[in-house]
Amino acid sequence: MSTSIQDKKEYPLMWWGKDEIRGFDQKLVDNCNLPYNCRHILYRDPRFNPVDKDLYDKSPLIFVSIYQADDSISAFNRPEDLPPQKDVDAGKKAWVLYGWEAPKWFESKKSVINKFSYKFNYHPSSDFIYPYFDSSILDLVLAPPPATLEYKNTMRQKGFNDGRGLAPIAWIVSNCNSFNGREYYVHQLQKYINVDIYGHCKNLNRVWPRHADGREFTDLELTSSYKFYLAFENSNCDFYVTEKLKRTYEAGTIPIVDGPNDYGLFAATHNALIQADQYSPKQLAALVKALDKDEDKYADRLRYKYPKDPARKPTVEDLSPVFVGQWMNRNQSADYRSWPPNYDESMCRLCKMAHDVSEGLETLDPTKRLAPDANCLAKKHYRFTWMVEYHWRLSFLFVALLGMTLFVLYRKRGRWIPRLMTWLLRGWDSGMNYLALPTFDSKSKNSQWSN
Repeated sequence: MSTSIQDKKEYPLMWWGKDEIRGFDQKLVDNCNLPYNCRHILYRDPRFNPVDKDLYDKSPLIFVSIYQADDSISAFNRPEDLPPQKDVDAGKKAWVLYGWEAPKWFESKKSVINKFSYKFNYHPSSDFIYPYFDSSILDLVLAPPPATLEYKNTMRQKGFNDGRGLAPIAWIVSNCNSFNGREYYVHQLQKYINVDIYGHCKNLNRVWPRHADGREFTDLELTSSYKFYLAFENSNCDFYVTEKLKRTYEAGTIPIVDGPNDYGLFAATHNALIQADQYSPKQLAALVKALDKDEDKYADRLRYKYPKDPARKPTVEDLSPVFVGQWMNRNQSADYRSWPPNYDESMCRLCKMAHDVSEGLETLDPTKRLAPDANCLAKKHYRFTWMVEYHWRLSFLFVALLGMTLFVLYRKRGRWIPRLMTWLLRGWDSGMNYLALPTFDSKSKNSQWSN
């Protein structure tokens, strides 16, 4: 006789922090074919809520998210925002660090990171893996494109309702001060080719388009109208590839990427991507212009979307074996242990761990702690001249203020130079007296040294 969900015992998985984790609150983990379930519980404050105190005592795993509404890490700003450390040191509980952000946000917080025992994020080396991509990426890549190549070419000339033709490249950006300085590279790229920039940053040059009935274009509709798209990550870290690339695959647009050094697991075909760091801005512009003019070479990079034979549907055989092998949905049996690394598999392992620790079948190792993740390339696109050009107003203001200061000093040199010399000489005399160095007695008849 099978056990119903209602009859199964539940074990809590507690999320510590603010209510931005509301998507997990009360969510049931019940798809693991286990004789028990787990339920996500949002911690509020056991000092004022006895129910939370009881659940906290029963939760061996405490999840801490790096997120907050304003994109800062509030949980790391003050020690009192974290769970009691004594429970971890005693082996009663383990902290699980959760987050999809690149590790550069918290890698400098060594005193906090090494309090955690497990990592739950996108990286394949994590204890529990929650990748941006999953098996659905294959269906998304092979799905019919929302726009034809002819439509893209028409939009290049006609544009949206404003009648202004589109640039070859589009970029939607909201993080205006990225960790790697991607905006500096794009600014240099614009010297050699037009780039339409949408979003909330100062360098945007296009207004988000609307349909004739007033509806805003979706991200997909906008991206699919362009031939190229800048899928630039805000950080250059191993395996950190986000929805930006997924969007271009769905749109049938050639992605120009900048993220990890190795895109092997994320390249749908051998020539599906253009890696920006393999080209200077000038060289990249030349490549895009050449592909923009040559329809055959352009279409060849999108064969997974636009096959030569329109009657033939693309299949996984058209994709890179590495890409397919990484993301193919292997036949998931009832046993979660046979599943590929993904969110569901990780949640089932976490649920089993919570059960085993609670029932005394497994013990927590209080010495197991995380180390800061230093796999990111810091400030990749920071070039002094690029930064000066990008921030030209600030640069101009700085040069103007410096020039004015030097001019004033020059005009008043008759005053400040003697004062400066007097100040230096006084400092010299004070230093000599402090060190008690011998001085030469010029008034002595025998010109002898005196102390």
